[in-house]
Amino acid sequence: MNRKYKIIHLVESLNEIGGMERIVAEIVAHLNKEEFEAEIWCVHQGGKFAEELRKQGLSVKILNISNYYNLLNILKLAWYLKRSKADIVHTHLYFASTIGRIAGRIAGVKVLINHVHSSYWHYSPRNLSIERLLSKITDKIICVSDHTKDFVINHEKIKPSRVKVIYNGISCIDTCSRQEARQSFSVGPQEIIIISVANLLENKGHKVLLKALSLLGIQERKVKCWIVGQGAMAEELKEYARQLNLDSRIVFWGERQDVPQLLTASDIFVLASIHREGLSVSVLEAMAYQVPVIATKVGGIPEAIEDGVSGLLIAPNDPVALAAAIEELISSQEKRLEYAQAGVKKFKEKFEFKNMIVRIEKLYRECLKNYA
Repeated sequence: MNRKYKIIHLVESLNEIGGMERIVAEIVAHLNKEEFEAEIWCVHQGGKFAEELRKQGLSVKILNISNYYNLLNILKLAWYLKRSKADIVHTHLYFASTIGRIAGRIAGVKVLINHVHSSYWHYSPRNLSIERLLSKITDKIICVSDHTKDFVINHEKIKPSRVKVIYNGISCIDTCSRQEARQSFSVGPQEIIIISVANLLENKGHKVLLKALSLLGIQERKVKCWIVGQGAMAEELKEYARQLNLDSRIVFWGERQDVPQLLTASDIFVLASIHREGLSVSVLEAMAYQVPVIATKVGGIPEAIEDGVSGLLIAPNDPVALAAAIEELISSQEKRLEYAQAGVKKFKEKFEFKNMIVRIEKLYRECLKNYA
């Protein structure tokens, strides 16, 4: 091989630190640098996470292209891709995957890959038609779970031969001990900390979690809930916590850079998603840092958490069931330890970043061979 293969990861923006953003960063950071030269292009705008990735040494470009309805915008992106001499364009989410694949084909890019991070039930018939049409010029469509694969094949009506499941994978950092973490966040020795890490959006089910906590009467108990993340519902959720008389027991941390330390200090992780999840990165992170998980039977979550073995799964939008699951773990340190140990074991087997990177590199090579 005379030169490295050039990989462009196309996203719309990198303002929030969500699951998709984390996965793109993991891929670009850990690809074999002797074989691949990877960059992240934000088609529309950058944001806080873009700046953070630049500080980490990753290449991030901002193109300031706002829509794909204007043919000139598509041609502009095609020109950028042509000049970059990209071998692979790897797209993420609807806007970037639509304009990116059209522009990539115009630019003569060898390989087009689309990465599907969830099951997008809100897609209109027009969106579905565009996805189906663009799949015909796409070399491979990566799905983050079997559930997402089923959605792509059965709902979007895309040929199974174009679809491949590659589970999300994340890397972990060494943190301080649990005792040190709890001391740093002023957690009492008998306190139970429930943590939820997710963008503050309706689908993440934070209202269901708050209602469940009110049913448990945590106001009178040594129980606190840490809600980590930012989003459009921040003020609404704070007001709802006040209405439920929970404000003294809930900490809204906002967006944090020390999530591993917060997880290390916690006792129970909860994700109460209502109607869609591809393969939640925050659930995988909780497993990695040995926090027992309670989550809903939504999307690809059951592929990570086995009910009663590595955590507890409940029906979505059911605060009574969620309250019962939380009570079960609050009441049993033995079960918390059992689920935490099973969770970290499964994480190491299936969801470490190395597993994802090996499979993506293999896919890149297979696709490039077709154009050799």
